[in-house]
Amino acid sequence: MKKNAKYKLLLKNGGLFILLLSATLYIVFKEQDIHAIMKAVGQADFRFVLLGVLAMLLFLACEGCNIARALQLLGCRVRYRSGLKYAMIGFFFSSVTPSASGGQPMQLCYMHRDGVQVSKGTMALLLELLSFETVTILLAAAGLLYQQELIFSLGAVRYLLFLGMGLNLLVAALLALAVFSPAVAERLAGLAIRAVSILSSGKAEKARAAIENQLRDYAYCSKYLRENRIFFAKTLATTMLQMLSMYSVPYFVYCAFGLHTFQPAEVLALQAVLYVSVSALPLPGAMGVSESTFMLLFCTLFPESLLGSAMLLSRGISFYLFVLISGIAAAGSALIQKKEKREKSDEVYDSDRRRRQRYHKPAASLPGKPRVQSACSGDGSSRL
Repeated sequence: MKKNAKYKLLLKNGGLFILLLSATLYIVFKEQDIHAIMKAVGQADFRFVLLGVLAMLLFLACEGCNIARALQLLGCRVRYRSGLKYAMIGFFFSSVTPSASGGQPMQLCYMHRDGVQVSKGTMALLLELLSFETVTILLAAAGLLYQQELIFSLGAVRYLLFLGMGLNLLVAALLALAVFSPAVAERLAGLAIRAVSILSSGKAEKARAAIENQLRDYAYCSKYLRENRIFFAKTLATTMLQMLSMYSVPYFVYCAFGLHTFQPAEVLALQAVLYVSVSALPLPGAMGVSESTFMLLFCTLFPESLLGSAMLLSRGISFYLFVLISGIAAAGSALIQKKEKREKSDEVYDSDRRRRQRYHKPAASLPGKPRVQSACSGDGSSRL
């Protein structure tokens, strides 16, 4: 029953992903010359396209490093290869679920299958999330200041950018408050529970239990951060490299089309603002909004004849290609874990069967057991 529900959820999210992808392609390219776009993509410098792919591999590698380092700090014997696997699983399920809601639960699921305690896995992902939110907000703020003239000239679209940045800033602030000021977080949680209790007392009790568990995790996280400040500094530095590598993809696409007017910092600044603006929206991978906002933000960098091709290539490298790669990695990992579980089950079954056979052998066939002969001969006379 549980397996059927899981498959139904997967099909539902997969169907939503395909539907949004189809709608995005139609809306974005309905007034574009598809043949001209594909021709321009085909003429792009492959060397810079490859650099964009390598930049995304570095993005995943950095996240894998952060996850593995956090788990090792918590006493888990985890290799870097496992951290990379968790990073790819998180990327895939975050991309195909609304608001990236499926990423961390599936990472915890795979960690648990590998023998990592759920509490330690939760802590590691919380540390990684805190670093991720801190760096993305800092880079977006720097990008907004650097490109404020362009962003403020976008008209009504700039409010979407401000909304996305505001939502991410709120999440980062609440997360930092919960980790670094547990007392204030508890008071805010109490107010939230009282507000919920006005509507439903049953839901209020469920919310209280969930919030208390979450605050307990935040308290442990705060303790580890205070005791391991160097660790968190390394995590922040790795996350900075991680985000800059992803933000560099549009610049490599820019160079792939033979354009050199704008500097890397200008392109990275726009991408930092774009990412934070759309990442909080409740759409799988922010599909549709990311493509449309790219066309608006990067219209000053790319000529109109190349803008559609640049968007297709940039999103193709930084999102769609790695959804495919990470999806294959997640499926492969699930199959390997299933095979290992089946082999382990077979070994236990064979061991039990051999043990039962050893204890249930007939007495006459046991080695070293002397045969007992009758004291009487066949004619009834006694043998002396």
